[in-house]
Amino acid sequence: LVKSVGDSDVYKCKIALDEYSLLKPCINEIDELENVRVINGSHSFEMIKDVGEVKDIAKRFDVANRMGTHGIGHTRFATESSVDRYHAHPYQSYIIPDITVVHNGQITNYWKIRDSLERKGHKFESFNDTECIVHYMADKLDQGYKLEEALDQAVIDLDGPFSILVGTPNGIGIAKDKLGLRPGVMVETDEIFAVASEEMALHSVIESNQIEQIAPGETRAYTI
Repeated sequence: LVKSVGDSDVYKCKIALDEYSLLKPCINEIDELENVRVINGSHSFEMIKDVGEVKDIAKRFDVANRMGTHGIGHTRFATESSVDRYHAHPYQSYIIPDITVVHNGQITNYWKIRDSLERKGHKFESFNDTECIVHYMADKLDQGYKLEEALDQAVIDLDGPFSILVGTPNGIGIAKDKLGLRPGVMVETDEIFAVASEEMALHSVIESNQIEQIAPGETRAYTI
């Protein structure tokens, strides 16, 4: 599949590999081609990353007709790192399959967390603290933590103001910093669970009077 976007062509393709660990080396080889950059690679999810207004991106990639069990999204007001498709959220880690993270905030002990992960062999490709979070979460899940356990530990280990959404093949998790310095609201019914930074976003997709504020230090995981 090829889609022209601005002055670029966006390609989507399938590659058969014997095991998941071969995916990242394959991406590295493709990235060495002139004027080529792999935005993401996955096993069981689809990631859309672009620059522009949400309504235009949604139309460009026919988001309304995408089907799935769960998803996460993000609009970024960049205060650091580049503004381009590659640095848009979500971020993913290739340590384990198909874990993605979006986040609002700042990780003030970024270098401490990154250093410990790099010593374990994690490879960083940017200085964006969201990439640090996704590596941190992937490392915990790879150690056998359940999603909610990994989020509980993240609240302890990560310093600074943050709201985090984590997507895995089996569900979604949320976490908020201990002081509750970043916004976060949620609603849960028999049909849907939704999280957003503003109540207005939830009112636009669901009729409910049960919108809750996510408490400081709170974590929740919804898995199947």
